Amino acid sequence: MTAGRPWPALLALAVGLLLWPRTSDVVRRRLQVLARATRPPLTPAVEPPASSVRRRRLLTGAAGLAVTLLVGGATGVGAGLGVALAVDRALRGGTAGDDRAVTAALLRDLPGACDLLGVCLGAGLPVGGALAAVGETLAAPLGPQLSAVAALYRMGAEPRRAWADIPAELSSLGRTLIRGGESGSSVVPALSALAADTRAAARTAVEADVRRAGVWVLAPLGLCFLPAFVCLGVVPLVLGIAGDVLG
Repeated sequence: MTAGRPWPALLALAVGLLLWPRTSDVVRRRLQVLARATRPPLTPAVEPPASSVRRRRLLTGAAGLAVTLLVGGATGVGAGLGVALAVDRALRGGTAGDDRAVTAALLRDLPGACDLLGVCLGAGLPVGGALAAVGETLAAPLGPQLSAVAALYRMGAEPRRAWADIPAELSSLGRTLIRGGESGSSVVPALSALAADTRAAARTAVEADVRRAGVWVLAPLGLCFLPAFVCLGVVPLVLGIAGDVLG
């Protein structure tokens, strides 16, 4: 009798199991939502290329103009061009600028990564699984770094060996997870504290960058007014003293 055969029910069960979302997929989607919610906007530490180029050109032109007005004549024009070229080369940064951008990106995304790791570990995931889930969620450069550490965990490497080749910006995160694994205590509070400390350090760095940018902008302006100060203040004073002495 075909009515008593369990094949239709088994077939429906198999199709349901195939379509049922895997736990890792659910975790990944939830982490992606959390990452978009916790990731901060771009800070001045990592400027868009167009903004960086405009600022470099402004500072280069201001420095060259200031030297030209200060020296004067054909010599001033040549000196201004030389100073402008030197300032432009110094501000380009080259490889050092790329390294600074990577460092800034790691520090920018580190607090969000700590929050996501705390959520995963609080839900019962092991450290390797939490690192893998968060590494797949975050963008480069932090995401691939965490995925590489997670791969070492999966291969059975010791925690200290897994974190041995990470960038210096992630050393605090590695130490926190290693200490938690060795002591057996929960690392979620320590991760929350690390996220708060990193955000506070980032705010301090942004404020320092803003103050430094103000100095760079005002210094060429001061050099522009220096010739007028010399002509209107120092020269009459020197001429007056000389007249008193000669008279």
